[in-house]
Amino acid sequence: MLTVVIPCLNEEKTIEICIKKCLESFQKLGIEGEVLVVDNGSSDNSKELAKNCGARVVFCEEKGYGNAIKFGFQDAIKNKSDFVLMGDADNTYDFLEIPLLYNAMSDDVDMVIGSRLRGKIEKGAMPNMHRYLGTPVLTFVLNLLYGTRITDSQCGMRLMRISKLEQIQFKTTGMEFASEILVEFAKHKFKIKEVPISLNCAPLGRVPHLRAWRDGWRHLTYLIKERF
Repeated sequence: MLTVVIPCLNEEKTIEICIKKCLESFQKLGIEGEVLVVDNGSSDNSKELAKNCGARVVFCEEKGYGNAIKFGFQDAIKNKSDFVLMGDADNTYDFLEIPLLYNAMSDDVDMVIGSRLRGKIEKGAMPNMHRYLGTPVLTFVLNLLYGTRITDSQCGMRLMRISKLEQIQFKTTGMEFASEILVEFAKHKFKIKEVPISLNCAPLGRVPHLRAWRDGWRHLTYLIKERF
Protein backbone atom coordinates (compact mmCIF):
# COMPACT_ATOMS: atom_id res chain seq x y z
CA MET A 1 0.00 0.00 0.00
CA LEU A 2 1.43 3.35 -1.07
CA THR A 3 0.03 6.66 0.14
CA VAL A 4 1.01 9.77 -1.80
CA VAL A 5 0.83 12.80 0.50
CA ILE A 6 0.30 16.11 -1.28
CA PRO A 7 0.13 19.26 0.87
CA CYS A 8 -2.17 21.79 -0.75
CA LEU A 9 -2.78 25.52 -0.38
CA ASN A 10 -4.73 27.07 -3.25
CA GLU A 11 -3.52 24.82 -6.06
CA GLU A 12 -6.70 24.51 -8.15
CA LYS A 13 -4.76 24.98 -11.40
CA THR A 14 -2.72 21.82 -10.97
CA ILE A 15 -4.12 19.55 -8.25
CA GLU A 16 -6.16 17.47 -10.70
CA ILE A 17 -3.14 16.90 -12.95
CA CYS A 18 -1.08 15.69 -9.98
CA ILE A 19 -3.76 13.28 -8.79
CA LYS A 20 -4.33 11.81 -12.25
CA LYS A 21 -0.59 11.23 -12.63
CA CYS A 22 -0.48 9.43 -9.27
CA LEU A 23 -3.37 7.16 -10.20
CA GLU A 24 -1.74 6.37 -13.53
CA SER A 25 1.50 5.48 -11.75
CA PHE A 26 -0.34 3.12 -9.37
CA GLN A 27 -1.85 1.38 -12.39
CA LYS A 28 1.49 1.06 -14.17
CA LEU A 29 3.11 -0.41 -11.07
CA GLY A 30 0.18 -2.71 -10.35
CA ILE A 31 0.03 -1.64 -6.72
CA GLU A 32 -2.64 -0.53 -4.29
CA GLY A 33 -2.35 3.19 -3.64
CA GLU A 34 -4.19 6.28 -2.56
CA VAL A 35 -3.69 9.99 -3.00
CA LEU A 36 -4.04 11.93 0.25
CA VAL A 37 -4.42 15.67 -0.26
CA VAL A 38 -3.71 17.57 2.95
CA ASP A 39 -5.47 20.89 2.67
CA ASN A 40 -3.81 23.63 4.69
CA GLY A 41 -6.51 26.28 4.42
CA SER A 42 -7.27 26.68 0.71
CA SER A 43 -9.78 29.37 -0.24
CA ASP A 44 -10.13 28.24 -3.88
CA ASN A 45 -11.66 25.06 -5.35
CA SER A 46 -8.68 22.80 -4.63
CA LYS A 47 -10.53 20.59 -2.14
CA GLU A 48 -13.54 19.97 -4.35
CA LEU A 49 -11.44 19.28 -7.44
CA ALA A 50 -9.25 16.84 -5.51
CA LYS A 51 -12.24 14.89 -4.18
CA ASN A 52 -13.87 14.71 -7.59
CA CYS A 53 -10.62 13.44 -9.08
CA GLY A 54 -10.40 10.47 -6.71
CA ALA A 55 -8.22 11.74 -3.88
CA ARG A 56 -9.00 11.59 -0.20
CA VAL A 57 -8.89 15.08 1.29
CA VAL A 58 -8.10 15.86 4.93
CA PHE A 59 -7.75 19.23 6.60
CA CYS A 60 -4.70 20.27 8.62
CA GLU A 61 -5.60 23.22 10.81
CA GLU A 62 -2.03 24.04 11.83
CA LYS A 63 -0.42 26.17 9.16
CA GLY A 64 2.94 25.34 7.63
CA TYR A 65 4.49 22.96 5.13
CA GLY A 66 5.95 20.75 7.85
CA ASN A 67 2.66 20.56 9.73
CA ALA A 68 0.78 19.54 6.59
CA ILE A 69 3.27 16.81 5.66
CA LYS A 70 3.40 15.45 9.22
CA PHE A 71 -0.40 15.36 9.30
CA GLY A 72 -0.34 13.29 6.13
CA PHE A 73 2.33 10.96 7.54
CA GLN A 74 0.25 10.30 10.64
CA ASP A 75 -2.80 9.55 8.53
CA ALA A 76 -0.81 7.09 6.41
CA ILE A 77 0.49 5.40 9.58
CA LYS A 78 -3.05 5.04 10.95
CA ASN A 79 -4.18 3.53 7.65
CA LYS A 80 -1.33 1.00 7.84
CA SER A 81 0.26 1.94 4.54
CA ASP A 82 3.63 0.37 3.79
CA PHE A 83 5.14 3.36 2.01
CA VAL A 84 4.50 7.06 1.78
CA LEU A 85 5.57 9.39 -0.99
CA MET A 86 5.55 13.15 -0.61
CA GLY A 87 5.37 15.68 -3.44
CA ASP A 88 4.08 19.16 -4.18
CA ALA A 89 0.68 20.10 -5.60
CA ASP A 90 1.95 22.57 -8.21
CA ASN A 91 2.93 19.89 -10.78
CA THR A 92 6.61 20.87 -10.65
CA TYR A 93 7.40 17.30 -9.59
CA ASP A 94 6.19 14.79 -12.17
CA PHE A 95 4.13 12.13 -10.39
CA LEU A 96 4.43 9.96 -13.50
CA GLU A 97 7.97 9.38 -12.20
CA ILE A 98 6.71 7.62 -9.08
CA PRO A 99 7.84 4.28 -10.59
CA LEU A 100 11.43 5.59 -10.71
CA LEU A 101 11.43 5.95 -6.94
CA TYR A 102 9.30 2.90 -6.20
CA ASN A 103 11.43 0.54 -8.29
CA ALA A 104 14.59 1.89 -6.61
CA MET A 105 13.28 0.84 -3.19
CA SER A 106 14.83 -2.44 -2.04
CA ASP A 107 14.99 -4.39 1.21
CA ASP A 108 18.04 -2.46 2.43
CA VAL A 109 16.73 1.01 1.46
CA ASP A 110 14.52 3.13 3.72
CA MET A 111 14.14 6.31 1.66
CA VAL A 112 14.44 7.05 -2.04
CA ILE A 113 14.87 10.77 -2.68
CA GLY A 114 14.82 12.45 -6.06
CA SER A 115 17.66 14.61 -7.32
CA ARG A 116 16.65 17.46 -9.58
CA LEU A 117 20.28 18.46 -10.00
CA ARG A 118 21.13 15.05 -11.45
CA GLY A 119 17.98 14.98 -13.56
CA LYS A 120 16.33 17.29 -16.07
CA ILE A 121 15.35 20.80 -14.99
CA GLU A 122 13.02 22.59 -17.36
CA LYS A 123 14.20 26.07 -18.32
CA GLY A 124 12.92 28.55 -15.73
CA ALA A 125 11.79 25.85 -13.28
CA MET A 126 14.49 26.60 -10.69
CA PRO A 127 15.96 30.06 -10.04
CA ASN A 128 19.73 30.21 -10.53
CA MET A 129 20.15 31.31 -6.91
CA HIS A 130 18.53 28.05 -5.76
CA ARG A 131 20.27 25.87 -8.33
CA TYR A 132 23.82 27.15 -7.95
CA LEU A 133 23.89 28.58 -4.43
CA GLY A 134 21.10 27.71 -2.01
CA THR A 135 20.59 24.01 -2.71
CA PRO A 136 24.31 23.14 -3.13
CA VAL A 137 25.24 24.98 0.08
CA LEU A 138 22.51 23.36 2.18
CA THR A 139 23.32 19.96 0.69
CA PHE A 140 27.03 20.41 1.45
CA VAL A 141 26.28 21.35 5.07
CA LEU A 142 23.94 18.38 5.49
CA ASN A 143 26.47 15.93 4.03
CA LEU A 144 29.30 17.41 6.10
CA LEU A 145 27.49 17.40 9.43
CA TYR A 146 25.44 14.24 9.15
CA GLY A 147 27.39 11.96 6.83
CA THR A 148 24.77 11.75 4.10
CA ARG A 149 25.83 11.41 0.48
CA ILE A 150 23.18 13.09 -1.63
CA THR A 151 23.23 15.85 -4.24
CA ASP A 152 19.88 17.59 -3.67
CA SER A 153 18.79 17.98 -0.06
CA GLN A 154 15.95 20.29 -1.00
CA CYS A 155 14.16 17.92 -3.33
CA GLY A 156 10.62 17.48 -2.02
CA MET A 157 9.80 14.25 -3.82
CA ARG A 158 10.66 11.34 -1.51
CA LEU A 159 9.49 7.77 -0.96
CA MET A 160 9.82 6.40 2.58
CA ARG A 161 9.03 3.32 4.60
CA ILE A 162 6.23 3.89 7.07
CA SER A 163 7.94 1.58 9.56
CA LYS A 164 10.86 4.03 9.73
CA LEU A 165 8.70 7.15 10.01
CA GLU A 166 6.96 5.58 13.00
CA GLN A 167 10.27 5.67 14.90
CA ILE A 168 10.78 9.43 14.50
CA GLN A 169 9.37 12.33 16.50
CA PHE A 170 9.48 15.33 14.18
CA LYS A 171 9.61 18.84 15.65
CA THR A 172 9.73 21.45 12.89
CA THR A 173 6.66 22.97 11.25
CA GLY A 174 7.81 24.97 8.23
CA MET A 175 9.87 24.45 5.10
CA GLU A 176 12.86 23.29 7.16
CA PHE A 177 10.92 20.08 7.73
CA ALA A 178 12.48 18.86 4.47
CA SER A 179 15.89 19.03 6.15
CA GLU A 180 14.64 17.50 9.40
CA ILE A 181 13.49 14.35 7.60
CA LEU A 182 16.98 13.80 6.20
CA VAL A 183 18.67 14.60 9.51
CA GLU A 184 16.48 12.13 11.39
CA PHE A 185 17.03 9.40 8.82
CA ALA A 186 20.77 9.99 9.10
CA LYS A 187 20.69 9.94 12.91
CA HIS A 188 18.76 6.67 12.91
CA LYS A 189 21.18 5.26 10.34
CA PHE A 190 18.36 4.58 7.90
CA LYS A 191 19.63 4.08 4.35
CA ILE A 192 18.91 6.80 1.79
CA LYS A 193 19.12 6.23 -1.95
CA GLU A 194 18.97 8.93 -4.63
CA VAL A 195 17.57 8.81 -8.17
CA PRO A 196 17.52 11.54 -10.85
CA ILE A 197 14.12 13.12 -11.46
CA SER A 198 12.79 16.00 -13.52
CA LEU A 199 11.55 19.41 -12.42
CA ASN A 200 8.94 21.35 -14.36
CA CYS A 201 7.89 24.98 -14.32
CA ALA A 202 5.06 26.02 -12.01
CA PRO A 203 1.91 27.45 -13.63
CA LEU A 204 2.21 30.99 -14.92
CA GLY A 205 1.25 33.51 -12.27
CA ARG A 206 1.47 31.09 -9.34
CA VAL A 207 2.74 32.77 -6.18
CA PRO A 208 5.39 30.50 -4.62
CA HIS A 209 4.98 29.52 -0.98
CA LEU A 210 8.76 29.34 -0.56
CA ARG A 211 10.51 32.48 0.66
CA ALA A 212 14.06 31.92 -0.51
CA TRP A 213 16.16 33.88 2.01
CA ARG A 214 13.92 33.34 5.03
CA ASP A 215 13.39 29.63 4.44
CA GLY A 216 17.00 29.06 3.40
CA TRP A 217 18.16 30.61 6.66
CA ARG A 218 15.73 28.42 8.62
CA HIS A 219 17.15 25.32 6.93
CA LEU A 220 20.73 26.35 7.64
CA THR A 221 20.19 27.29 11.29
CA TYR A 222 18.28 24.07 11.88
CA LEU A 223 21.10 21.96 10.44
CA ILE A 224 23.72 23.67 12.60
CA LYS A 225 21.72 23.85 15.84
CA GLU A 226 20.59 20.24 15.60
CA ARG A 227 24.19 19.08 15.20
CA PHE A 228 25.74 21.20 17.96
